[in-house]
Amino acid sequence: MSHAVTVDPAGKTFDVHAGDSILDAGLKAGVVLKHSCRDGQCGECRTELKSGQVEYPEGLELSETDRAGTTVLACQARPLSDLVLHSPEVTSFEGVTVQKVAARVMGKEPLADDVVKLTCKLAPGTVFNYVPGQYVDLTIKNIVTRSYSMATAEAVDGCIELHVRLVPGGQATPMIFEEVQLKNVVTIEGPFGTFYLRDSDAPAIFLASGTGFAPIKALMEQLIASGSGRRVHLYWGGRAAQDLYMDHLCRQWQAELDWFEYTPVLSDDISGWSGRTGFVHAAVIEDYSDLSSYQVYACGAPVVIDSARRDFTAQCGLQESNFFADAFV
Repeated sequence: MSHAVTVDPAGKTFDVHAGDSILDAGLKAGVVLKHSCRDGQCGECRTELKSGQVEYPEGLELSETDRAGTTVLACQARPLSDLVLHSPEVTSFEGVTVQKVAARVMGKEPLADDVVKLTCKLAPGTVFNYVPGQYVDLTIKNIVTRSYSMATAEAVDGCIELHVRLVPGGQATPMIFEEVQLKNVVTIEGPFGTFYLRDSDAPAIFLASGTGFAPIKALMEQLIASGSGRRVHLYWGGRAAQDLYMDHLCRQWQAELDWFEYTPVLSDDISGWSGRTGFVHAAVIEDYSDLSSYQVYACGAPVVIDSARRDFTAQCGLQESNFFADAFV
């Protein structure tokens, strides 16, 4: 049995078959609803429900609006009837479809002691369109799958760039660091996510922690390629200086672009460091007491994202609808 889902204002429709979530069915049909983690943790896929009923897996933590039936957590919700959703983001992803393709590792460049740039060349003939800010699922040796954001605005010569940080004791990243070799074949599935640059002239705060810089780099490349003069202030936070593994690139942007400003922030190892210290989102608050006219694009650790969302809206007047995030859960 299936149920029909209509997405306003785009007027797109798709069917959800038994066992599929709303989000998964939409992605299969080429309808990209807003989402990030796809496993119910981040809440980015929460979408207005105009009509219809849904159910959720047992034990899932839901918001008051999810329980009241005015929103749905699209990555987890299963329809019990036909649905009508309100999701204006859908129109921004025309021409983007999720696909699974083979790719070959063509580059593995150390960016820091615990970060590598992985360059993956997609299979010949692959047309892999994505919106800057999106991510892919990378499967290694058909054993383990992890999600990584593309670090360029588009595929370059059929290649995508991923920034991978080593997680000691993890299953995936030690394999990438120690076992994956050049010319090895991996599987890429995507693109996923609805973290993207909104069409606006509003000044923007870019906030990154660690390898959350990867999608921010893609957004910056998009702005530079478009000839944008939109004002952007990037705050990049790390525990130690080596965590800011492309600090030189950010400083180059600041020197060359009159609309761009860069503030690096360290929280732990500050020996020999003369720059800003503390929590990266706190540095934003120190500099911008009024964010009411700004948009914020934040990527990285969930604690950074959650703290920034809470404090920017409560203390700096940021409209919550102008906070866009990709939490690396």
